Amino acid sequence: MFGKKTKPIEGMDLNLTSMMDMFTIILVFLIFSFSNQDQNLKLDPDITLPESSAAIEFKWAININLTPTELRVEGNTIAKVKNGKFAGVKVDRDKKRVVPLFNWLKKAKDIEAREKVNPTGDETVISFQADKNTPFEIMDFVMKTAAQAGYPNFRFVVLKT
Repeated sequence: MFGKKTKPIEGMDLNLTSMMDMFTIILVFLIFSFSNQDQNLKLDPDITLPESSAAIEFKWAININLTPTELRVEGNTIAKVKNGKFAGVKVDRDKKRVVPLFNWLKKAKDIEAREKVNPTGDETVISFQADKNTPFEIMDFVMKTAAQAGYPNFRFVVLKT
């Protein structure tokens, strides 16, 4: 055993099949990781969006629409708006909160925590559509309500110029 000499190997070939398989798997993984993250965003016909030249990748979010006549979350009417103020709903002026919106978003936050509904795993943001002529006071109520419900991050929907 110890005395036996082995012949040196001449001309060793490198098998690339395994390495090509590995690179193919990595490539497929990267393609799926960096694919576009589309979201169904329906522009409300009652809203005239402001224009912007900024371009940020669109990510999954909760849609809030503030039209001149109503406040909607994911297509559900939460409150009516008349003359730039919320009408027929409880508004907590001390906490600057629209109560039905706060309740809806708190339920959504609880479901999100329990069900892990956000596909990206990132912190959920609010995709906020508001008419360009909407008074800031009413927009401020919506933003502060969402922040108090656990959604402090917003993306304002604008038209690209």
